Amino acid sequence: MLGQGLLCTLGVEIDNRSRAVHMGVYQRIVLFNRPQERIMSAEPDHLVNLPRYPLLDPAGSELASVVESARRCLDEEALCVLPEFLMPAAIRQFREEIEVLLPRAIPQENQRTAYGWMNNDEFTPPHPRAIRHHSRNQTITLDLLPKDGGMRTLFFWQALTDFVRRCLGLQKLYCSACPYLALIAKVFDQGDNLPWHYDTNDGVVSLLLQAPDEGGHFEYVPYLRSESDECYEDVDKVFSGHSDRVGRPLMQPGSLVLFKGRRSIHQVSQVGATTKPRLILLFSYDREPGMVFPEATVQAVIDPRVRVHQGI
Repeated sequence: MLGQGLLCTLGVEIDNRSRAVHMGVYQRIVLFNRPQERIMSAEPDHLVNLPRYPLLDPAGSELASVVESARRCLDEEALCVLPEFLMPAAIRQFREEIEVLLPRAIPQENQRTAYGWMNNDEFTPPHPRAIRHHSRNQTITLDLLPKDGGMRTLFFWQALTDFVRRCLGLQKLYCSACPYLALIAKVFDQGDNLPWHYDTNDGVVSLLLQAPDEGGHFEYVPYLRSESDECYEDVDKVFSGHSDRVGRPLMQPGSLVLFKGRRSIHQVSQVGATTKPRLILLFSYDREPGMVFPEATVQAVIDPRVRVHQGI
């Protein structure tokens, strides 16, 4: 905790079609419906699809080409999807690590604005700054993840940090030192969502592990606002469902996603009837070492009684 035209997704096309969410009775039978082969080694180079993403050859031309394409995607469309980044066995392992922790996932349910870090006192509905959206999902924090598990191993792997740094075009980048939020897993069951919002920073890095049967789509408008213009009329069209600029990138489990969300409004649509939750990992980095999140931010996640992102 990165308009129209071709979505810069390496090997994946964009789907801009409208979606109808079909609600139904949710029954979690099992997270996995057949026995799975576990990875025999938790070494990070066994987790990543190195033939396609040669992270261990940082000076090579093949990785340089991936980095160049990722930067172009982020510059043009604010989003880059790197499909098949994880090995299939790694996806299964990460799901299994999360499955045993689902009873301990922390629920969050609140009303939030898309501008929760701003003072919104002077605005009243229907202004976008005053509109509150229902939000509901669950979080598994870093302190709950297994110490020797694959997710921790991958996140703290220097080769991955260096790769992300290059894709984001930064000189320095470090894993967050926050014991709770440096690495989290987000869980979206039936009816869960994450409503329209902007991020307070650029450079979100995520790994999709599992998609639900219905809904739970990442949707966004690249660079909707500028540094000098909030473009409220365009935001209002997004909120009302009348914008023709909303994109829905096709993301498959195992995809590493880089996204610039500070000026690109985005949401995770409501999950419909499903036999399995949406699972995604969020990695937090900073330009300086030792970054930890403010206590208020941490409490808003680990204490479901705390309300967050409502604005002032």
